[in-house]
Amino acid sequence: RSSTRSRVASQRRACHAPRIVAQGVCIPAEPGLIPEASVVRTLGPPSELAVMASAVQVLLFPFRLVFKTLLFFAQIFLMLWAMYAAYEIRMYPIKDFGMIIHEFDPWFNYRAAEYMAEHGLAKFFKWYDYMSWYPIGRPIGTTIYPGMQMTAYGIREAMLRIPAFKSEMPKWYALTLVKKTIGTMRKWGFESVPRLPKYIDYAPMSVNDICCMIPPWFGSIASLFTGLLTYEITRSMNAAVVATGIMAILPAHLMRSVGGEFDNECVAMAAISCTFWLWLRSIRNPGSCLWGILTGFSYIYMVLAWGGYIFVLNSIGLHALLLVGLGRFNSGVYKAYTLFFVIGTYGAMQVPVVGWQPIRSLEQMGPLLVFLGYQVLAFCDFYRRRNEMTTKAFIMFRIRVSVLFLMGLVIVAFLLYPTGYFGPLSARIRGLFVKHTKTGNPLVDSVAEHQPASSGIYANYLNLPLDYGFHGAVVCLWKRSSGCYFAAIYGAVAIHFSGKMSRLVLICAPICTIGCAIWCGFVLDFALEPILLLLGKKGYKGSEEDDAGEKSSVKNGDKSPGKNGAAESKAKAKSEAKDAKGKENKGKQAADSGKGKSQEKASAKKAAKHAGEFSQTPLEEHHEDHRPGGIMQIKHLIKSGMWESVPESSRKAYVDGRAFIDRNPLVLLARLGLSAAVLYTVIGYEPKVTTFVQHCHSVAKSLSNPKVVTMMRDRVHGMVKMDDYLKGYQWIDQNTPKDARVIAWWDYGYQITGIAKRTSIADGNTWNHEHIATLGRTLTSPEKKAHNAIRHIADYLLVWAGGGGDDLAKSPHLARIGNSVFPEHCGDDDPRCNKFGFHQDRSPTPMMAKSLLYKAVMHNLAAGVKLDPRFFKEVHTTKHGKMRVYQVMNISQESKDWIADPQNKICDAPGSWYCVGQYPPALAKLISKRKNFNQVEDFNRVGEKSAYTKMIEKERSGGGREL
Repeated sequence: RSSTRSRVASQRRACHAPRIVAQGVCIPAEPGLIPEASVVRTLGPPSELAVMASAVQVLLFPFRLVFKTLLFFAQIFLMLWAMYAAYEIRMYPIKDFGMIIHEFDPWFNYRAAEYMAEHGLAKFFKWYDYMSWYPIGRPIGTTIYPGMQMTAYGIREAMLRIPAFKSEMPKWYALTLVKKTIGTMRKWGFESVPRLPKYIDYAPMSVNDICCMIPPWFGSIASLFTGLLTYEITRSMNAAVVATGIMAILPAHLMRSVGGEFDNECVAMAAISCTFWLWLRSIRNPGSCLWGILTGFSYIYMVLAWGGYIFVLNSIGLHALLLVGLGRFNSGVYKAYTLFFVIGTYGAMQVPVVGWQPIRSLEQMGPLLVFLGYQVLAFCDFYRRRNEMTTKAFIMFRIRVSVLFLMGLVIVAFLLYPTGYFGPLSARIRGLFVKHTKTGNPLVDSVAEHQPASSGIYANYLNLPLDYGFHGAVVCLWKRSSGCYFAAIYGAVAIHFSGKMSRLVLICAPICTIGCAIWCGFVLDFALEPILLLLGKKGYKGSEEDDAGEKSSVKNGDKSPGKNGAAESKAKAKSEAKDAKGKENKGKQAADSGKGKSQEKASAKKAAKHAGEFSQTPLEEHHEDHRPGGIMQIKHLIKSGMWESVPESSRKAYVDGRAFIDRNPLVLLARLGLSAAVLYTVIGYEPKVTTFVQHCHSVAKSLSNPKVVTMMRDRVHGMVKMDDYLKGYQWIDQNTPKDARVIAWWDYGYQITGIAKRTSIADGNTWNHEHIATLGRTLTSPEKKAHNAIRHIADYLLVWAGGGGDDLAKSPHLARIGNSVFPEHCGDDDPRCNKFGFHQDRSPTPMMAKSLLYKAVMHNLAAGVKLDPRFFKEVHTTKHGKMRVYQVMNISQESKDWIADPQNKICDAPGSWYCVGQYPPALAKLISKRKNFNQVEDFNRVGEKSAYTKMIEKERSGGGREL
């Protein structure tokens, strides 16, 4: 060894830099590859130890390949199993109750999907529905997010084009092997592993069945995309597998995705995870930017599916802004965000319910500003490269352009604001940022799912993964990848929003899953690492290898120090410093020129040194080049300063220590023992995992009741199905005229039109506050007064009774909403309508006792409570008394005919499909008493607010002035 070192040293002295000494021969280096001041690489003859190491690598390679292949297939199998588990756990309602749509909103979604399947997309978007919101009607295609209906329609059309068949499962060797593996696993206790069917039986499904099955299907898809999102954050397949498994059964994900729960969120969760995954994939490295196209299309589907697209848009916009602050902006990130925003925004604007909101709504201004800012940054970079600007000149140029850009934004905003161009924040969105739990809109405040989430809700719906989510956050602090920063944004937004609205706990499902999976994946990767190292995986490289030239100036040998090489970068830095010196010397006194030149020479040398060092630093995967004069260079100066502050001996000891841990066989065996201990500890968590799985299945079963059919305990027969609501609606369908109009509270409108197939006065949408308030005021008015209005717009009255969540429990909300538009109903002195309710002994207040709603629910059930047969006639009460139906007596046929006359509808243009119905003249006096509700978001409109809104605003301000 000593003779070799002396020979190499003499050859190094004989060779003139830049040259490479290799095998005793002087080889001229290629221009631009080796800096002038760099140490000449020395490649001596390979040692016996190196030869042995290479031989071991060759011998162990097949074993490592086999191990990694088996591990890969095991991971794929587990992911597929998790996707099946996601499907299976959502099938409880289908198995117990059959193909029945759930709750309220899904009935409207199903009816819309059925209309689309029958009439096609063109007619759907021009559908003005007169069976809901009678007598006004409602334009359906332009007021909903139709993505879910379009999905059902697309599946239906695809199924119709495939003929029905039944065939035996192919007897392929691979399937036989899978079948045997599944049989073995089931014998070992894994009974939840699905068996392969003997036959494949296919037949086109009805729209109803497709709508019932979409939630389980998309539950599996959402689980897969959450796993892919986790992989993109961690680049760990183990973490991805764990994430897929957790997301498959997590109760927060089950909330809106059990069979029959045909609600927007059941497909939106898959769209959220898919869009986020594609976004992170598009910024993995500068060459991945074309994934931004797929991100844009995924976002379009997200917009079609759910109004929560604003959350997705702002999360990506905020992350794009953070990348600039982290010094990770480059042409790849610019192209990815630009492609996403342009494609996504254009597609979103084609959705009728969205329209021009992406460039007008305050809720979406942030991502738009980020998009414009990206154009400015990209222009500055383009100008820098084209003109070969110095760092100082580039900084000053960018400052000037940014100032001009900000001034332009201020001028545009100043000109547009008075015109009402900018849309307001909606009441629901604004409610996510206010300190208190009320929005000032009694209709929105009456919905239970709009109330803040409690700790009990988090514990129930997030359960065990929530305990380990913060462990994953610690791992992310260590990794600090772009994906980890995105996970931090997602987590912060999800925690804040779900804390304001319990319904949004469901958006916590992916990030809680990801946090727990990051930790679990980290533990599993740690346990598997020594096995891979023993099987020949390359470990950490020591300092001697760096000195010997096995490691280039760029870390790991696969990252270029720049487009033109380190030497060229350093030469360019000297040139930049020289140019800067010349510019700064302009205008100086001739007498001071000598002194100035001396100072500038020193500055130029210093700038050249810093620029050269910066241009030679390793580039991370997400970097494109060394961008001067920004956060990237600042971070380099800080990191290099911290690294240089550590003594060289300590740095060398650290590097060699890392290499020793990864390469010494005895240490690896010790690590293997530690891995066994870790895995043993993981197995010890099996009871917790089992309890969690059981809890998930328990929640899934509790969510399986379709609402119109539920399980109840009977004293004689035990648990029985209670189908009063379903039978009640079916009775209306079978025993009332097809043109019958049914008045009931706002909640039941979707079921009246979907199951009973009759016209409803209002449904679960909140688009017309005044109409809902008119309904609430009418139902909570005295019987005769209510009948005077009802006889002009309805043929039947429907109420939910029997206790629990019946109409009496909801009635204070009805009165409060009515009072927001009819101030005389309870009076401005009683904005909460405390006059309408129960005393502490559960007896009704005088206002409630006289109301139609109280009498209809308690008719012939409470002493002295009975409806006047001149006004209402009882025609049906269900078996368990949960629903009661009354016929409205002495209806006004004149008003009914007047409403049905097309001449009395107001069209937006002659021959248009958009024709709004009107209230009959007989209700003119009632309608004239309405005071339009000035919603919280209507700050662009001058008008007096309701007493309830004033009260809430006063409470928010702590009793001070109104907001």
